[in-house]
Amino acid sequence: MKENKTQGKLGTGLEHRDIGQTGALKNSASQTARPRFKIKFTDYAIEKFTSSFMIGDRIKLRAYTSFDITKTSFLKGLILCQYKKSMKKYFLLRYWFNKRACKITIGQFIPGKFGIKQCEDKVYEIAREHQDDKGIWIKNPLDTIRLKETRIERAVIDDSLKLTINEVIVRLCKANFPRAKREGRLTASSIQMKCKDLIGHNWRTRHLIFIDDNKGNGKVHFKANYSKRTTKPEDWDDLFKKFPAGHGINKDKRDNPKGERSVYDSNMGKYVIDELNPGLVRKYIEKKHRSFGTKKNILDTFKTLWAFAIDEKLFGDKIPTNPTKQISFKRPEESKSPGSIYNDLLFTHEQKDTITKTLIKNSDKYPFQTEALLFMMCTGRRAEETLKIKKSMISWGHEIVKIDGEDLEIFGKINMPSSITKARRKAVVYITAPVKWVLDKLNTMTSGTYQAYKFLDWMFPTTRINKKRLHDDYYVRSDQCRVKELRGCWRAMAKETGIFGAIKSLRKYFATYCIEILGSSSEGMFMSDHMDSATMDRSYNKAHDEKLKNYAVRVAKIFDFKKASNE
Repeated sequence: MKENKTQGKLGTGLEHRDIGQTGALKNSASQTARPRFKIKFTDYAIEKFTSSFMIGDRIKLRAYTSFDITKTSFLKGLILCQYKKSMKKYFLLRYWFNKRACKITIGQFIPGKFGIKQCEDKVYEIAREHQDDKGIWIKNPLDTIRLKETRIERAVIDDSLKLTINEVIVRLCKANFPRAKREGRLTASSIQMKCKDLIGHNWRTRHLIFIDDNKGNGKVHFKANYSKRTTKPEDWDDLFKKFPAGHGINKDKRDNPKGERSVYDSNMGKYVIDELNPGLVRKYIEKKHRSFGTKKNILDTFKTLWAFAIDEKLFGDKIPTNPTKQISFKRPEESKSPGSIYNDLLFTHEQKDTITKTLIKNSDKYPFQTEALLFMMCTGRRAEETLKIKKSMISWGHEIVKIDGEDLEIFGKINMPSSITKARRKAVVYITAPVKWVLDKLNTMTSGTYQAYKFLDWMFPTTRINKKRLHDDYYVRSDQCRVKELRGCWRAMAKETGIFGAIKSLRKYFATYCIEILGSSSEGMFMSDHMDSATMDRSYNKAHDEKLKNYAVRVAKIFDFKKASNE
């Protein structure tokens, strides 16, 4: 009994065995690393938590404690720092940048004012501006903070320096895409192309309508996207709020087969525009396998963005070197553009006659498109210019011009303003017999079947017009009421006749036979309005009105729409 009571007591005798190596046994629990304490990421847990400032017999000035959050979260690296003297608690974010450990203070924990919600929002904003899609830090937040602290305090400059490319893009959109070298804005088609590279390949562009005003300046209007059930944006701020950077990317293979991303939705947009250099721009453009034309268009978009930043004084007092000037791309030996196969195509007179008869025959099926193509055929004007002609530009008259003893008639002229021509200079189209035939046909159409369009000023109105809005003055003057595409009519003609070619081949036919009829390119250039002849021809070989009338009636003789319509 006594023996049992003393079994648990310490012995008083010395141990005669050799003393083994000091330290923990091989399989002891103390050798296994103790798991670090982590605090729950809740306002309640942080408020109730008090750090331990003791390390052995030494007191620390501050203590760091990790949060119990997943490593895949954007909050990775977030810790709590508490100071011994004030007992205040701060959120800190630790991260690696360029193989260096860095940390940044997010804010002081104040119950009811700055808690986990405010901390999450701030960390998310920092991560979005400084990380790529994989969560890797591509910019140092400390540099951004130092930049803000060292900015000049003058209000005008403070608001304009060191903007990111995305911020400049937003400002460019709000300014309605001004031209770089002249007053006014880019055309609607140019703005549409810039938007595709800057903010496109995204559902946000489905809310945009691109139109030209009376002066040829483009403007963007907003609309609802019924297919995605998204409402009409109130303004640009609302649009970018609905579709922030990286959100709403169009992944439809039909619309975006190469999986393209705009500058706004890529990591490129996070760079400060001052940091742009030829290497960065070239790397972005050549990152994907793009055609020569696509590369050239994207480079031109960067030029527009850079010119805008200079005009708006976004660089402050010291303007960096233009990074786009040092970039050029080699033109391929063979163009991969689908339309390039028609670059050397020239219609014969017989093909021209066949095309004319087929277009006239299909006029009822493709109204106003047929007449536009016929007008282009006998005047050599570009499609974009032709479709913007208005009835108010026509000045009717009557004049006889004698050519080789033959009396030929001029019925007036069409004065094309510089706002609708590609060269941005005024142009005149004299109303010869074939041009008058087209105008008479248009007048017959708007006096009969399409009488509702009689009071529209557009010479080639669209049949998709909303008749309920014909009393809306703004609507009837807008681009929405004119023909914008001719491909349907052209393809139908090509399918029926077997004569394939691009619409621009009509202009090439006109220009070529102008030279043949008039004798030289310096004579023909006045009819086709080309600007790429030799310098002497372009700058010094002029033609007065009488000479132009002479040219017009001589060229018009090869077109006989009246005869073709009766066959």
